[in-house]
Amino acid sequence: MQFLYDNLTATVIALMTTLILLSIQSRATQNSVAEVSRNRMGELTQTFASWLERDIERMGENFENGERAPFDNPVSPEGSGGTDITTQFTFYRDSTTSSGDEYRIATRYEVAQKGTRTVDGTSKPIYQLTRKKRERPKGGSWDSWSGSKGVSPSSLGYFQIDLLDKDANPVDDPKENADQVHSVRVRFSVVSPFQNAQTFPRATHVGSVLLVRDQSDASVINTPSTTGDCKGGGWKQLTDGTGTPFGCAAACMHMASGGNKGSDNCMGGPGGP
Repeated sequence: MQFLYDNLTATVIALMTTLILLSIQSRATQNSVAEVSRNRMGELTQTFASWLERDIERMGENFENGERAPFDNPVSPEGSGGTDITTQFTFYRDSTTSSGDEYRIATRYEVAQKGTRTVDGTSKPIYQLTRKKRERPKGGSWDSWSGSKGVSPSSLGYFQIDLLDKDANPVDDPKENADQVHSVRVRFSVVSPFQNAQTFPRATHVGSVLLVRDQSDASVINTPSTTGDCKGGGWKQLTDGTGTPFGCAAACMHMASGGNKGSDNCMGGPGGP
């Protein structure tokens, strides 16, 4: 009898020890999954925020003073749960080829729902941003919108763009009141790609305010047609194909004679006015 009691006691202790070890292992697994999820969410957020800022900062690049607004009004129908989702935003910049041909480049963000995800026990829609581009030669017609030229994580909780005045208030009809627009505010969230009881936070929230390029100080694309345009100090009023001023007359002449940017020609070259 004592033998059976001892064996039963040993069995119960072994089972309890096993359950404790399984519980510890389960908790460690949950913590590991939560940590991986947080790290992944942070990586997605940082990558998206970085290229979004670089992209929007080029809005109005190479526009001449007095040109039309370098953006269209954001399209922001009311989203579910009272959150505004900017479903479309288009902005513009100019560029010039090495041959001197000027192009207007349009960039469009399109945001669409990609499904739903449970956040804090509530099923919420998630979205994805798709970036598209198209070009128009000066005096020509727009080509068709490209396919995807970049996408956001497919787990945006919201995405909102506002055009603000100098007091950080949203501007009504910003395209028609471009002179009032001082900055662009971008806000979005990225929801954790996978979640468990240990996942915290379940979403990251990012906000950034970027100044709109001042067209009165904008770099105007005005490339030389012949080497004669560069003489007599004329190179000082001209730029290369990217809108960058020349560093010397030699660089200007180099481009006018069929070269590209030509800035390296200022190193030890004739230069001067």
